[in-house]
Amino acid sequence: MTEGRKIEETAGPLLRLGTRRSRLAMIQAELAASALRTVCPGLRTELVPIVTSGDRQLHKPLVEFGGKGVFVSEFEEALLDGSIDAAVHSAKDLPMELAAGLTLAAVLERGPIQDVFVTVKGRESTRSPMLVGTGSPRRQAQIKRLRPVVCRQLRGNVDTRLEKLYAGEFDALILAAAGLKRLGLAADERFVFEPLPETEFLPAGGQGVIALEAREDSRFAPLFEMADHKPTALALKAEREVLRILGAGCEEPVGVYARLEGEELVIRLMRETAGGLCRQKVHGMPKRYLELARELAREARC
Repeated sequence: MTEGRKIEETAGPLLRLGTRRSRLAMIQAELAASALRTVCPGLRTELVPIVTSGDRQLHKPLVEFGGKGVFVSEFEEALLDGSIDAAVHSAKDLPMELAAGLTLAAVLERGPIQDVFVTVKGRESTRSPMLVGTGSPRRQAQIKRLRPVVCRQLRGNVDTRLEKLYAGEFDALILAAAGLKRLGLAADERFVFEPLPETEFLPAGGQGVIALEAREDSRFAPLFEMADHKPTALALKAEREVLRILGAGCEEPVGVYARLEGEELVIRLMRETAGGLCRQKVHGMPKRYLELARELAREARC
């Protein structure tokens, strides 16, 4: 009964969701808004577009001007000054440390976690090796072990990247399956979409996860708690703990993926070292997720 009263108290006010302006970001923000309205049918939501420093500097690699935090700091300022009630993020873009007073309040059920190798249908590459568009050290490290390729920096939204591929600027791209699915682009008949299995191509920590960041003292906390997808939240916490211990940001060639398999939590790690790609995994009871993450990170640092 107490919980029901809390939900009723938050049903009337408007909940403002901060989001980046890209088409994918707006779609993900609406998915978050829909999830919140599902647990509280009377809730009103508003999307508040915010331009981040990462969006303003598309000509530079992320590692040159701040890494993951360049997509987050403006949202955190808006949360702290009360301009928005929650920020919607792709979880893989979140830095390990959030601003004081803020928390990861909820995550939606995880989407596809695979990366996808995209080529133009019916077009043979005239370059040898193939030119692949990706600025991710993690993707570069793994694709070079699978195929003879050269990688070149590529940023911008998914639609723009695909148009550059179709125009012949690249022979292939590596994109996240979740983004392609949410944008409805995986059915574009101009392209061939080849999923890269996680057994050979581990995703970034948090890939496929939509996360809500909010103030720790948010009046909407009961709603966030109800909307939170607990298995996804557990996996994300484990992945972020591994990355935190390793000190791995977007500039590090590291992939990590945790998921429940039966009654166990399995965490897999890929890390590029001087000797090549190192792959490890641990498994155990889900309640031990922090211990498992720390065990895996310790082994990876040896």
